[in-house]
Amino acid sequence: MNYELLIWDCDGCLIDSEWIGCKVEAESFTKAGYPISTEDMIARFCGVSAAEVFGQVKAETGRDIRHHDALLNQDEALKAAFEKDLLPIAGIYDTLHELDTSFPNLQMCIGSGSSMERLEYTLKLTNLHDRFENKYFSADLVEKGKPAPDVFLKAASEMGVAPEKCIVIEDSHLGLQAARAAGMDALGFTGATHADQNLHNRLEQQEPLAIFNDMKELVRLLKQLNLLNTPA
Repeated sequence: MNYELLIWDCDGCLIDSEWIGCKVEAESFTKAGYPISTEDMIARFCGVSAAEVFGQVKAETGRDIRHHDALLNQDEALKAAFEKDLLPIAGIYDTLHELDTSFPNLQMCIGSGSSMERLEYTLKLTNLHDRFENKYFSADLVEKGKPAPDVFLKAASEMGVAPEKCIVIEDSHLGLQAARAAGMDALGFTGATHADQNLHNRLEQQEPLAIFNDMKELVRLLKQLNLLNTPA
């Protein structure tokens, strides 16, 4: 099949943000009376929209913690942590250039569980904003976040591509579930700081076309799997 659109998840695929973000969020949730470790935050809520996360917490505890001071001040804590430690995924700039060269007819965009505000901020911080300007789509824009397919279907619609012509790059099992629900093929990525064997196992259970842990492998992998036709 000749794909027309590659949809990137942002956090953990384009930028190495999941460990940083989940650490800050775990600290905030714990202060708000919902004790959780960074590891558990990653395992349970990696790739999930804020609305979905707060909904699950409320379902478990009967409490809406989003208005606790620790959560209200979380954005500033996240920004400070991102400014200090956030990096793009290793090799992403070269990979994006190689994708453009190898597959000139392939469009690319972002389908993320993060807010539009956070996407804009982190993409600018990692010098990726210009590359994806007007081509990043958030769970803010749809009714349900991942594992619902809404954000991927929104991205495909805005880019003018049918779902069956899309392939998704994801680092979370919930994101892979969303891709499948959208009728899209997907690849799992485990090269970010937060990735471990447990993450690999969770991705494997969702049966993506392949799982890779070095972004520099992507173009070769696409060619090897014959997912895309290399121009003559």
